[in-house]
Amino acid sequence: MTGLSLYKVHATRRASSDPIPRLHAPRPSWGQGYQREKVKANQRPFAIQTRSAQARGRRSRATAAPGLGRPRAMAWAGGSAGQRCLLLLGLGGLLQLAETLQVLMGSTPQIVSLNDNISIPCKISGYSTAELDLKNVGVTWYLKTPRADQKEEVFTFLIGDHTPHRNGASMSDSDLRRGNAALSLPQIQFKEAGTYTCQVTVTPFDAQGTAVLEVVAQPTVSLSPKEVTIESDKEKTLSCEVNKFYPNSVDIKWMKISKNNQDSSITAEDICTGASVENEDGTFNVTSKLRLQPSLQDNGNVYRCIVSHKTFSAKLLLNSILTVTAPRSDSSILIGAVIGTIIACIIVLSLGVFVYNKCFKKIPPTIMVFIGNVEMKHLEDTSLYCQFSGFRPKPITVAFFLKKYLQKEKEKIYCWNSEKDDIQQDGESAALLTKSKNFQFQIYLKSLDNGTYEVPCIIHISPNVHELDKAELSLEIIHEALQQHPAIETTTLKVIAMPVLDPILCSTDVPRPDEPITLTCRIHSFYPETIELAWYKDDDGVPEKPFISDVTSGPHGLFFCTSSLILRLAVEDIGRRFICKAKLKGSHQYKESSWELENLIFIPKVSNIVCEPSIPESGKAVTLSCQVTDYHPAQCQVRWMRGFEELTEAAIKTQDPQLDTATNLYHRVSQVTFTPEPEDHAVEFTIEVIHCNRTTKKSYPLMLKDFPRITSIVLSPNDVEYGKPLSLTCEIMDFFPNDIQVQWFQEKDVIKEGSSVQEPKQDNRGLFYTSSGLQLIPSAQDYGRKLGIMVMHKTLTKPITKNVYLKLPAKSPAISEIRATPASPQVNETVCLEVSISDFAPENIKVAWYKDWLELPKDNHNIDTHIGKNHLCFSTLKTQFTANASDIGKTFRCEVIHPATNSCTDKTFILKLDDFSTSTGDISTLTGNQNHTLSPRLINQEINTLKIECITSNPKAGEDVTLRCFVHAWTMESTYVSWFKGKYPIEDGIENTDCEDESGFITSVTFKPEEQDKECKIRCEVSTDEESFEDSYILKLA
Repeated sequence: MTGLSLYKVHATRRASSDPIPRLHAPRPSWGQGYQREKVKANQRPFAIQTRSAQARGRRSRATAAPGLGRPRAMAWAGGSAGQRCLLLLGLGGLLQLAETLQVLMGSTPQIVSLNDNISIPCKISGYSTAELDLKNVGVTWYLKTPRADQKEEVFTFLIGDHTPHRNGASMSDSDLRRGNAALSLPQIQFKEAGTYTCQVTVTPFDAQGTAVLEVVAQPTVSLSPKEVTIESDKEKTLSCEVNKFYPNSVDIKWMKISKNNQDSSITAEDICTGASVENEDGTFNVTSKLRLQPSLQDNGNVYRCIVSHKTFSAKLLLNSILTVTAPRSDSSILIGAVIGTIIACIIVLSLGVFVYNKCFKKIPPTIMVFIGNVEMKHLEDTSLYCQFSGFRPKPITVAFFLKKYLQKEKEKIYCWNSEKDDIQQDGESAALLTKSKNFQFQIYLKSLDNGTYEVPCIIHISPNVHELDKAELSLEIIHEALQQHPAIETTTLKVIAMPVLDPILCSTDVPRPDEPITLTCRIHSFYPETIELAWYKDDDGVPEKPFISDVTSGPHGLFFCTSSLILRLAVEDIGRRFICKAKLKGSHQYKESSWELENLIFIPKVSNIVCEPSIPESGKAVTLSCQVTDYHPAQCQVRWMRGFEELTEAAIKTQDPQLDTATNLYHRVSQVTFTPEPEDHAVEFTIEVIHCNRTTKKSYPLMLKDFPRITSIVLSPNDVEYGKPLSLTCEIMDFFPNDIQVQWFQEKDVIKEGSSVQEPKQDNRGLFYTSSGLQLIPSAQDYGRKLGIMVMHKTLTKPITKNVYLKLPAKSPAISEIRATPASPQVNETVCLEVSISDFAPENIKVAWYKDWLELPKDNHNIDTHIGKNHLCFSTLKTQFTANASDIGKTFRCEVIHPATNSCTDKTFILKLDDFSTSTGDISTLTGNQNHTLSPRLINQEINTLKIECITSNPKAGEDVTLRCFVHAWTMESTYVSWFKGKYPIEDGIENTDCEDESGFITSVTFKPEEQDKECKIRCEVSTDEESFEDSYILKLA
């Protein structure tokens, strides 16, 4: 079975006479008793596998874990035959009998075209349920290409997790539930042709099937010119081009259709078919040329190019019509004289002409040059073909010249002479190096049966856009039979660089419908700079107008730009691909990059908890219920807490997720029923809804009848400031008798000064109520500290407490200039340096004294912090040392670090003999020589701002990297912290530590990055009961 884990399910049953569970029985810890072990993949070599059910069972009447439950340490694929039987028998009570599981795939090869978006079918049948439970399903797709010895994984689906091993590979959850495990592959390539295996596991059965995929490309064929007009006995060439075909097997033939029933055969000497040339996308091009030298009897002939290829259902026929005209003449007398002379010459010299023509006549070469695509692609090797045929005598010289763009003179890059080359009968010759690194020539001489010669030439080119674009490649041929001496042919080279598209980046790892997202794609390494861009949603254009940056030249002379698209997503966009396409202007070949919306997260809305009955009583059953609505996807975990402990002994009933067809969002209701006891009074019961690694909480303080109730502490004013009077008030009600004790406390110390309790009063129900207040003036010592009220009454088994944290702002210290005593120190005299710091909170500071860059001993430092009239801290910092002659002119420096504000300030002092002076200055921006780790931060910044920093210097792949984040004004117990790498949560290596000064806590994560994490996004998310905040950090590896 492909990587699936089997779960051993425990079903429990409670007797109907059992009472509703109480809450104070021993509770197992969260996750206790559940261990998981992964099962190794069981891969089999044959095409279709099935396993039938061994037994039919019914589900337990009590709760049975759905799907696979929690994994246990038994593996189906790895166990013995006895273990398998035991496992089937154990599952017999939980799983319904399935028919024989089968996988159905295509019986004939699936033939697709290059760059198509394809789907390979894989139909699952033989299961007993209406739909498949994806918790019980595993699917693995494999590919074995003809050139590979082993098959490789393409896509894995395991218990709801999608793992593509090929970019863009995907499966649909909704289709899979209906038994369709089809694999979608966008932009199919030739290298992906082969045998695909679909291996399916539906616990505890498995099966597999295979299908063959062929990738082809149908050629485009053109014949030019379509109509040929030529004078008798003159030459012209027909060209039949076959482009963009695959596989590399094409047959090109020529046929002559004569109106005068002449011979329709065409001699091989008149046909030149070049070797096929491979394009960037793996397709091929080939050109065949036909030389025409007709007479007047050939007028009206049709010349046909016949092309056969695997993608054609029948041979493709292209025709060209020939029109032959008589040579022009000045007069009929001249024509008669010429004809008479010719006839006479023929009669007299027929024998001599025959011998001359056979052995001595000089014949100029027929020149066919630069056959192939002169539009080349940057750094992709290509070839051009030349042929000089049917010439006599043998001596011929061929020279190639290159004139680069904007270069005045052409440069000879290669020269070849037939007298220095041996005649080749088989046409094979090694490539010859030239003066240019971009060219190699393969040229040789052939002797033909009719006594003439032929020179084929292959030009191997390594095109570079900076050197060859717009360059002129010319050819000079020297032969004694040529009228023009030498014959010159020239072509202009064009070199382009196809655009490269980086993967599309999304502005968030967690797309949400209420927030717009930005998709960004970088397009680079293209030439020339004219480029066309478009965005699509699947195959449809998008209505939003994309942003395209200015095209910029990069360091290598190639161009780049960036395109972005701002979208608002909806539920129906899930599973759709957003595609950025780019092509050079005038080109027909697009390059593309895509991004698929795998999921869209709607955060659950959690209603207030409702208590039934509304006034609960000790010893009587109570039901708390809560509605969770408007969320997506459906996977959602709900748990109930009593204080900080999970409710495990209570009767919890949580409805399965229900789909609202109008909004495509889910909702469910959860209830917990228990019998409260007196110690449950004023305890907060909390529902935690965990959805997509994010927790939403709602709390309900259980206030029992006939027990005192206490309200939350109210602050007046709500915005607390240092030195400004503050009033704290709390209402106590519904108690009897009226004897009640109230105490205010800070941390563990009782506060008596400023506290008051009103005389209890009786309401119309006969119960008493009162209120208590505390008057104080906050100071720096109250920063981050907890204030609370404790109520004691004879009906309570333990006191009721309510707490509040004063959210006072942190303030960085103001620092004076350094003062020296004595003012004019002498050598060997004790010097005391002091500096005053004031107006800071909290009182925790760090001080270091330096002589130049050498830290002075800390034993000589004194830190004595006091509270000033403005209720902020002040202190005088001192250090002592004995001056010596070498200290004269030294710079002494006091560094004050205030962790709560992340501020660091320096003051400096230059020690001089007798008439010394000071040089002072704030160093707000720390230099590299100062070796500080804290960076300045605004004093009055938002309390919930996070800042991630990497404390590992020079982080590398495969080595431990540690990042940390300071969370201000919150404790570990009151928050939920999550770390993410990209969109995937980091499970291990997380540590949270409360700060000693209670200003907050520090969370850190340690992990080993991989090679592909060159610039990965690390995110820290901190959630409280009512809000959440986060920060991101781009980790750049060395």
